[in-house]
Order: sequence, then C-alpha cells, then structure tokens
Amino acid sequence: MRGIRSLSNKGMNSGKEKALKSRLFGFVMLILLALIGSIALQWILSLALHTNVPLHTPISGSMEPTLRVGDLLIICGGLKAEDIHASPKDGDIIVFKNPDNPEGTPIVHRAIKKFQKDGKWYFITKGDNNHHDDYWLFGWIIPEDYIIGKVIFVIPKLGYVFRGLDEIKLRIGGFTVTLRMILIAADIVALLYLQLTDYRSEDK
Repeated sequence: MRGIRSLSNKGMNSGKEKALKSRLFGFVMLILLALIGSIALQWILSLALHTNVPLHTPISGSMEPTLRVGDLLIICGGLKAEDIHASPKDGDIIVFKNPDNPEGTPIVHRAIKKFQKDGKWYFITKGDNNHHDDYWLFGWIIPEDYIIGKVIFVIPKLGYVFRGLDEIKLRIGGFTVTLRMILIAADIVALLYLQLTDYRSEDK
C-alpha cells in the first residue's frame, strides 16, 4: 500500500510540475509574441504611413491639454506642405526635427503659420501650452524637409511602454542594445530552458 501511495504521490507531483511548466511556457511565449508583435506593428505602420517614425511620445507638457506626456502618437508621413493645415486655432499637430539638434528627439507642436520663400515652404509652430510661438521663443522656422509627419491618432498613456522599450539602452561590448532587445533575448533563453527541463523530466 505504501508503495502504491508513493507512486501515486509522485505521479501527482509530476502532473502538477508539468502543468506549472506549461503555464510558464505559455506566459513566456505570450510576452515574446507581444514584443515581436510590437516590432512588426512599427514596421507595418512605417510602410502604411510612409515614415520611419510612425509612433512618437511627447516628452514635455508643451502641448497640454491636447497631448500629454506618455501619450502614444500615430504619425502620418510622406506629406507635402499643401497637406498640412496651419492655423493658431486648429492647425495640424506636426512632428518635426529639432532645428537646434536635428539628430535629437523630434518636437511635437502645432503648425500655426506657413509661408513660401524661394520656392520652399516654411512653418511657424507653437506648443498649445506655451504663451508664445517657437519663433519668438527659440527663433525656429521649420523648413518643409524637417517635417516628419502629422499626428492622426492619439492613444493615452501607452507611449510610456513604447518609450521604455526603446529608450532604455545598455552598451555591451561596444554595442548598444535596447530594453526590447534584452527582453526578447531573455524570453528566448527562458523558452529554451523550459523546453530543456521538460525533455529531461520526460527522460526520467
């Protein structure tokens, strides 16, 4: 009887262990698919919206209350100056390269005025929460080729997630890796480990 009970307990423990590993495997796979899916989403949006920056997040309160820090902005690119409405009241919200640092973080402000000079279009922009426009504050006149696109959709707070995945970076052996890349690598290692331990338990 003791032998039968012992075998029964071992079977129950083995079943519980397999069920736990199965749940962990599913959870890790779900995270991996979500991370890879986020990359695929950005790639698809880049193609569909004609811009290398289809998603963006405000990093200051200059556009409040219209846009808030952490909102996820969906950007439509491939635009001409004629496609952008400029007005102090209801002008398009555009994303453009920072004139003081074109390689830095893009700026998100409203187009309030545009004009043409020597065959080229220029824009005056302003943050909704700023008392003065960007020309008055910084001397900025935005050339047409500095415009990345205009905001067509806003998802509140989701930008924190995307920003954290790509802006948190580590330098490893001369290479720069993002948090998204680290999490994907960790997920793959976890999946391989769970699979390996599962094979070992079956061999026993």
